[in-house]
Amino acid sequence: MASSGKTSAPPRGRPRLCDDDAILLAGLRAFAEHGYEAMSLHALNAGLGLSHGTINERFASKEQFWYAAVDYGFRHLVADISGELQRRAVPGDDLSLLRGNIRAFLVALSRHPELVRLINQEGVHPSERLDYILTRFVLPALSESVEAMNRLADAKTLRRIPARTLLFLVVHGAAAPFTLQPLSERFDPVDGALDAITHVELMTDVIISGLRRVVTAKGSTVAATARQPRVKRAVHEGASRIRRG
Repeated sequence: MASSGKTSAPPRGRPRLCDDDAILLAGLRAFAEHGYEAMSLHALNAGLGLSHGTINERFASKEQFWYAAVDYGFRHLVADISGELQRRAVPGDDLSLLRGNIRAFLVALSRHPELVRLINQEGVHPSERLDYILTRFVLPALSESVEAMNRLADAKTLRRIPARTLLFLVVHGAAAPFTLQPLSERFDPVDGALDAITHVELMTDVIISGLRRVVTAKGSTVAATARQPRVKRAVHEGASRIRRG
């Protein structure tokens, strides 16, 4: 397309100190840390070096800002999950699909722990905000894995568990060291520093192994069990180091 020969006039007024993405990320983390009611727009504006009314001017209200921040956060989570699945192609069978989805979800949550903290805040009381998170993001994210898990249960490959159980195993169980980082770090004297990917691989294996069914000599199926490592001495030694520290 030919140029008109005209140059655009520079925008009027001062340039923005923060773009919307930076404000949304800061807002998401503030909502996750303090909860909706306690989160202060005044404090957030001040912390970002903005005038006291900036966020309301850009997002209309605290409520609309919450929805925009949540959309922003989960949009990036979904993009990270999709990217991880594309980066590591898996076979097309249901068990590989389930394993791949759990792994990708955990990798993405390791990069966005504020989203689990936000769910923890909103999950304490019933609200439209909680329903929004559940129906807009959580249930759609689980649907493919739950369908695969049900087919595997029908084939007696895995034990059947509710969608709720899968959510809590993955998000509030396996992902907890990312969400509760200070608590996790207190175990460094026992286990060494946490490596996120090593933890993700381990927890993916633990979840899948726990769901597996094995055929006994008599032909019946039972839940698979795994041997537990002996960690009693390491735990006692680590606790002593924590107390001394």
